Amino acid sequence: MDKTLLIIDLDGTFVSVNTFHKWMKFLFLEELKQFRLTSVMKILSIIFLRLIKNITHRQMKFRILKLSEKNISKQQINTFVDTLDVYINQTILTKLQDVSTRTLLATAAPLLYAQAIKEKYHFNDVIATEYTHVDKWTENIKEEKKKSYLKLLHDKAIDPKKVILYSDHHDDLPLMKITDFTYLVQPSETTKNAVRDAHIPFEIIE
Repeated sequence: MDKTLLIIDLDGTFVSVNTFHKWMKFLFLEELKQFRLTSVMKILSIIFLRLIKNITHRQMKFRILKLSEKNISKQQINTFVDTLDVYINQTILTKLQDVSTRTLLATAAPLLYAQAIKEKYHFNDVIATEYTHVDKWTENIKEEKKKSYLKLLHDKAIDPKKVILYSDHHDDLPLMKITDFTYLVQPSETTKNAVRDAHIPFEIIE
């Protein structure tokens, strides 16, 4: 059997912020600096349509991601990832230094920048929301995240002796149900109650 596997969520867990909200702001400013005014107007339009609930969060994410893939460079992505340093959960960061474990960054955030986070912080693997050109694009969330995780195990022939999940949100209940133990990172009362109701043992990390 392989090493103990640590599955670590991104937003609210490895970092204390919503990285996609940060990404939208970063993208807007980068496009503004490049005087890509058409892109700037598209971003504002997408956000406005979401604010008035004319499009879903999923549709907003797809449109922003599609625009990002067209215009943003690897260097800009790395610059964005560097801005997240101040939000890193130091307790979880120390877990990445344990050579006796294998680490997986498992997130609904776009692979566009999740891959760069994986590389910077030396996660062994990453599963995230794919690029928009894939067939049947969807967010890597809830049951989809569970499916992505199981596919990774199959594709890489990973057979962990123990699986520990770090998450802040009950969206990850599908994963919690198939892992050995869950650490909740600064969870809301709603999340704590949902996990208790599912009879899943957990500990809290502040």
